[in-house]
Amino acid sequence: MPDTIVDLSEAKVLMVDDTPANIDVLHKVLAPEGYKLFFAKSGERALQIAEKAEPDLILLDVMMPGGIDGFTTCAQLKANPQTADIPVIFISAKTDTEDLIEGFRVGAVDYITKPFHQEEVCARVKTHLQTRALLKEREQLIQVLEASEQRFRLLAIYSPVGIFQTDLNGNYLYTNQQWQQLFGLREAESLADNWLHLVHPEEREKIAAQWELVLQERTPNFSCKFRITRQDGSCLWLHKTATALIGETGEQVGYVGSIENITEAKQRETEILQARENAEEKARARAEFLAGMTHELRTPLNAIIGYSEMLAEEAHSEGENHDLSKITSASKYLLGLINDVLDLSKVEANKMPVTCIEFDLPALIQDVVSTIQPLVNKNNNQLILEMAQAPAQMQSDDTKVRQVLYNLLSNACKFTKDGAITLSVQTATDSHFVEFAVRDTGIGMSEEQQSRLFQQYSQASDDTARQYGGTGLGLVLSRQFCQLLGGDITVESEEGEGSTFAVRLPRVITP
Repeated sequence: MPDTIVDLSEAKVLMVDDTPANIDVLHKVLAPEGYKLFFAKSGERALQIAEKAEPDLILLDVMMPGGIDGFTTCAQLKANPQTADIPVIFISAKTDTEDLIEGFRVGAVDYITKPFHQEEVCARVKTHLQTRALLKEREQLIQVLEASEQRFRLLAIYSPVGIFQTDLNGNYLYTNQQWQQLFGLREAESLADNWLHLVHPEEREKIAAQWELVLQERTPNFSCKFRITRQDGSCLWLHKTATALIGETGEQVGYVGSIENITEAKQRETEILQARENAEEKARARAEFLAGMTHELRTPLNAIIGYSEMLAEEAHSEGENHDLSKITSASKYLLGLINDVLDLSKVEANKMPVTCIEFDLPALIQDVVSTIQPLVNKNNNQLILEMAQAPAQMQSDDTKVRQVLYNLLSNACKFTKDGAITLSVQTATDSHFVEFAVRDTGIGMSEEQQSRLFQQYSQASDDTARQYGGTGLGLVLSRQFCQLLGGDITVESEEGEGSTFAVRLPRVITP
């Protein structure tokens, strides 16, 4: 046994001999080893020291006249539970077989004969000290292991989930009480394959095939969800997980895993799904109602616009001014608002069509600029057009592209006075997208206002809406149109400095 296996620097040795010369010799032999040494000249004194000091080893002389001898002392040490496990080595000049047998009978572990040799004494003492230290360590490890097993046993018993262990072939070696309760099986039944027979018929074959594949391929992890119908007729949703169990040699020896009852979670999931479907159905119904209502409103409103324009022309020819232009302007604004609501309801109802055609992009841009020019002039703004890197053709829905750009330019005109509005168009770096940007030097927006920009039925600021008018639907529709075309719209703004709306759309979309 190598010396480095056990640390003996704190080992305690009790030497018992009625001859001071023998004690002195033993002290000279053992002191260099670094042990803590105790001495007793009689058996009675040895019993007292042993009970208090609890030495790791006792060297005990057999013949001690005037008191109890070594055999009696050893017998009393072994009879005392506090000192019973201390190893005793007899030291004696007596070598009769009967004396040796008597020494071992009363509990000694070894015998050293006088006159003793220094090397022999050191070797025997060290060997028995190491043996005792190893036995103590073994006992502690056993206690730790027993405590660990007890903890595991309690955890397995009171665990809210089922726990199981299988071998490499899938044979069940252990199931805890919760596992047995979930499946409604007794312990012996749970160690068979009876659990597969309880799996719902619609899922049994699939689950059995998945588990068999795991066993064949030695998959390290496994997870599945399935229904079971227990013997009492009740139905449960279970979640099974398994992890490879690795043995001492590093090879896989089986699986350990858990079974969790997820019935309530599944019920909540079903309820949430049903609630979402109901909400979507209500949203579709609302959108369809709005679409129908706005469609009905457009017919009389178009008539009002038509008749007001006719009356305005007659009044103008007769030199009269009845403010009929205000009726026309208000009606056109209301018609635009109704058109926005109609478009929004179509998008929400997933009924907004996308018409893909190839069109001349520069011509479309010029058309938008011509249309928006009166609004630019209204607030004494300057419109700057940057198209040097714009593509000549684009394959998309030209109506929606035009409406998005018109909405953004219209907003820029509304919130900018005596300033500049820039519309830039260019091919993106990856050449598959076209990038549009509308920059203005208007009032700008705070971060809080920007966060509300594209929210349905919400405006960036109530104060701004009262001062400048508008409903905020234009930006909402613009983003939804961009997303329908496979792109998106973003904004950067600083309060008091202006805003930049960036649109990124695919140059070609598939019809």
